[in-house]
Amino acid sequence: MKTTTITHDRAELTALRQLPPQAVAEILGLTHDQAAQRQHGGAGYSYWRTSSDELITVCRGRTGWIWHPTKRGAGGGGDWLALHQHINQGANLGHARRALRQALAGGHAAPARASMPLPAPQAAAATVEPPKPLALCEAPAWAIDYLHGQRGIPLSTIKHALAMRAVAGHVPGHPPYPRAVHLAFPHVQPDQAVTWAELRGPRETDVARSKKGSRGKKGLWILPPVTESRVLVVTESAIKGLALHARLAQASKPAWVVSTGGDPGQHQQQMLAWLVDELGIETAALAQDNDTPGHHQADRLVAALRAPGAKVVRMAPPAPCKGWDDWVLS
Repeated sequence: MKTTTITHDRAELTALRQLPPQAVAEILGLTHDQAAQRQHGGAGYSYWRTSSDELITVCRGRTGWIWHPTKRGAGGGGDWLALHQHINQGANLGHARRALRQALAGGHAAPARASMPLPAPQAAAATVEPPKPLALCEAPAWAIDYLHGQRGIPLSTIKHALAMRAVAGHVPGHPPYPRAVHLAFPHVQPDQAVTWAELRGPRETDVARSKKGSRGKKGLWILPPVTESRVLVVTESAIKGLALHARLAQASKPAWVVSTGGDPGQHQQQMLAWLVDELGIETAALAQDNDTPGHHQADRLVAALRAPGAKVVRMAPPAPCKGWDDWVLS
C-alpha cells in the first residue's frame, strides 16, 4: 500500500497552545481577577476577565493551556485559538493564529514537552507511589497506512490526533518484539505523567496487528474536539474513539472523545467524573460496544458521570455493528 504523508505546521500550533497566560492576556485583553482567585482558589488554576467582563478559568491541559467559562452552563472552552475566536465573534482559525503569533515573535514560546497530560483531579492527589512515566516516540512509519487504509479513519482525524499527541510511538523493550516501534495511544495519569498506552504492534498475520496494553497504570486516552463542545463521549478503545470522532466531525457534532482502554476501574471513573466537571460537560455519551461486555462497562459509568451533574445517554453502535470501528468501515 502506498504511504500517505500528512504535512502540517504542528510545531507552530503546539507552540501557540503552550503560550503562557500572561503573554496571551496582552494580546486578547485579559485582566487577571485576583478577587476571583481568592474566592475560587485551586492549585494550578487562574481566573481572568475578558474585555466583556466574562470570567474564565485557565489551567494546564493535555496539549497546552485550556480555558472555560467559570460560570457553569456558559458556552465556550478550549485552547488559546478557541479563546480568540470566542472573544472575537466571526474570527476564524487563521485570524486567531495570526494574532497569537505576536506572542511567539515576542519570545514567549514555552518549551515543548513530549506529552502534556491534564492536571490531576483533587480526589486523586494522595498518590503513594507515582507511576513510572512511559517513554514515547514518533509514531511508526506504518501508522497512517494502518489507521487510514485498514481501519478507515479519515486523514483529517489522524492529523488532528497527531497534533493533539493522542497518537504516538512506543518501544516496549521486551519480547517478542523488544526493539519494534508500536503504535501507541497514550493514557493521561493524574500525576501529570503518561504511564500506560493502548498499543498496536507488528503484523501477526497478513492484515492483523498485535493488540495489547503497555506495562503500567491505566489512565484516560483523551482526544479534544476540533471546535468547542460541551459533549463528552466515552469509548472502550482509542481506535473506536478515532472512528467515532470522525463520524461526529462529519455530522458537525464535535465532542471530547475518551477511551478507558477496556473495563474502567475506580481510578478511571474518578478521573472521568473530574473531567466532566472541569470541562463543564453537559452531555456524557456512553459509546461502548453493542454487546454484553459493552453494556456492562456502560452501566458501571452511569453513576460516575452523573455525579458532576451531566446528562448521561447510551450511544451504542447500530446493529449489526458491534463497535464504532466496525461502523466506520460499513
